[in-house]
Amino acid sequence: MSLSHSHQQEERKQPSQGHEAPEYRFLAVVQESADVFWIVTPDGLMQEPYPSWQTFTGQQERECLGRGWQNALHPAAQPQIAEAAIQAVTTGSTTKRECHIRRYDGAYRLVDLRAIPVREPAGSIREVVVCGTDITGLELSGQMCDAQVQLAMAASGVGAWDWDLVTNQIMWTNQCKALWGMSTETPITYESFLQAVHPDDRKRVDQLLACALAEHTDYQTEYHVIWPDGSMHWLSDRGRVISDVHGKPIHMIGAMIDMTDLKQAEERVTTILESISDSFWHVDTRWRITYMNQKAEELSGRSREKVLGQCLWDVVPDLLGTPFEHYYRAAMAMQQTMHFEALHPTYQRWIDVHAYPAQDGLSVYFQDITERKHGEEALRESEIRFRGLVESNIIEIVVADPEGTIYEANDAFLSLLGYTCEDLAAGGMNWVTMTAPEDRAQSVHAVEELLATGRLQPFEKDYVTKDGKRVPVLIGGPLIRREGASPLLLAFVLDLTARKEIERQKDLMLGMTSHVLKTPLAALKGTFQLLQRRVKRLGTQTDHLTPEVSAFFNDLMERLAASARQVDVQTHLINDLLDVSRITANTLELSLDHCDLASIVRETVEDLRVTAPERSLLLELPEHTTVMVLADRARISQVVTNYLTNAIRYSSADQPIHIGLTIREGVARVWVRDQGPGLTEEAQKELWQRFHQVKGVPVQSGSGKGLGLGLYICQTLIARHHGEVGVESMPGKGSTFWFTLPMVK
Repeated sequence: MSLSHSHQQEERKQPSQGHEAPEYRFLAVVQESADVFWIVTPDGLMQEPYPSWQTFTGQQERECLGRGWQNALHPAAQPQIAEAAIQAVTTGSTTKRECHIRRYDGAYRLVDLRAIPVREPAGSIREVVVCGTDITGLELSGQMCDAQVQLAMAASGVGAWDWDLVTNQIMWTNQCKALWGMSTETPITYESFLQAVHPDDRKRVDQLLACALAEHTDYQTEYHVIWPDGSMHWLSDRGRVISDVHGKPIHMIGAMIDMTDLKQAEERVTTILESISDSFWHVDTRWRITYMNQKAEELSGRSREKVLGQCLWDVVPDLLGTPFEHYYRAAMAMQQTMHFEALHPTYQRWIDVHAYPAQDGLSVYFQDITERKHGEEALRESEIRFRGLVESNIIEIVVADPEGTIYEANDAFLSLLGYTCEDLAAGGMNWVTMTAPEDRAQSVHAVEELLATGRLQPFEKDYVTKDGKRVPVLIGGPLIRREGASPLLLAFVLDLTARKEIERQKDLMLGMTSHVLKTPLAALKGTFQLLQRRVKRLGTQTDHLTPEVSAFFNDLMERLAASARQVDVQTHLINDLLDVSRITANTLELSLDHCDLASIVRETVEDLRVTAPERSLLLELPEHTTVMVLADRARISQVVTNYLTNAIRYSSADQPIHIGLTIREGVARVWVRDQGPGLTEEAQKELWQRFHQVKGVPVQSGSGKGLGLGLYICQTLIARHHGEVGVESMPGKGSTFWFTLPMVK
């Protein structure tokens, strides 16, 4: 304080020299120790201008008196300083505050203030002395530290925020704004903050903040935010309430971090865990269930909402004392992965379990292997039954590789071919060399089909025994695939010796019977034809026949014609039996010659038009084309006749029958199409077998069904001509029978 000012005070107050000396000394000490000071009444009024205040702020006397001094304070600091003065008066103790005071040059300086109450001798507060120290330099130093903190926070991706609850102003760091996709100039308000939160999370976040402010608790949550470009991001946000000495919240500070990558990774993991076909769940170190996927939920029969957070042993108490508890606790205690299989006591299902320990708990992956266990049990039982079948020697059984080496064979097979167990152990048995030479090509083809389909279709061939005899067998079976090793054939072999002998005797009998029957049938047909001619001649030579006699002659002619047709049917059946006999005995001979297939088909159709004039036979042949084949003309005509008679027999008389011949890539194809009832796929598979007759398909015209040999003979005849036969049919849509022959130049 200047001397002139002290002199003015001395003149104005006219104090006694003895009482004013302490006050001067006090003012001198304050002036030297403080950058700025002033005195206000308990009501906050400045009654005198103080040089220290005027020098620091540049205010004149008329500007600072009364409450004018407060205009030099930063607007945001005015309530705080007024509150500090009031607090000093009410409490009677010194209070401290920091605020920004505008200096004479217009710059705001950060000042550390102390409001000191001055008491009267009676104890009442007379005035408040406010002295302050300029700490702007310290603030700059602190700002440098803050810059370092900001740099570290930016490097770590953490954004900080400060919410002034008194002024309702929100301050976000640049890094915090970057987490929201905002520019550094974007102003932040509470309303704009909520607006950027995803609508699904907005209400929850608002309620959490309100609760934290009301209860003075920390705030922590995660939520989606919508960036200005419309993209979605995950943030983790934490906050803490700062209160004044009265416990009133004045600030809320916090930090947030982007969790989008982490959430996306969690979502990917969750998607994988939810999509796998096996069960997965996780417990923390206190055995509380923290996660279970949908499959685990289905297996347990409990919803996730009801079990999450509960203790595993409370949810599934049946596990106590079982291998499940033992292995789970061992995995957690030793931090080692455990793998085991056990019957779950609650679900009564066999479970394959992998338990993976970690610092935060235990992850358990388990697979329902009940079906596999049942399959293994069934396999064991099957192996026992199969071993019993093998050892019973009811049928010959052999295990070999596709190259022919025989590894196992039961006694029935060894006995059939004259080998011993020693021969088998020596490794000298091979089904290729044991097969008759003429059947080896067929066996190689069968093995190729086995490797392609996994199944050896049953076929017949001859084995050669150890002493050189031939044994006819039927062989078939599945392919056994082995991991890391070549596959094996499990073959079932059936000795056909007895059946072949019976068939030979049957064929001999059929041949003998057929020759015996053909002779009287030929004589009977000749007699019918002779009677037909004589009756016809007698009818034409006799004049003036009475109606009764004329009717008698006509009826007799029809009966003789029908009898002749029946003789033809019987002769056809006998010829089929003879053909089958020749095929079985391998004595069927073909008279091959170069001939026109089109003319064979045409002539056969014309002959049938004579015998069945009531049927419409529509022929489709290539015009002006000769289709040359090497064939037995009579046998090919026999095949066409059989196809046509079947079509006539099984189709309605008012429906036409189509016969055609097409040529493609050197192959001639003859086909016969009817509009009969059609055939199922199952019926088509058995059509070409001997003595097979289709069931459930009625005869619609002509004589009844035959012996079931016609198609078998057709197939054999066409095969001898190096051709193929087949049928295309659907129930209710008729049938098309066809055969092919290779063309020759």
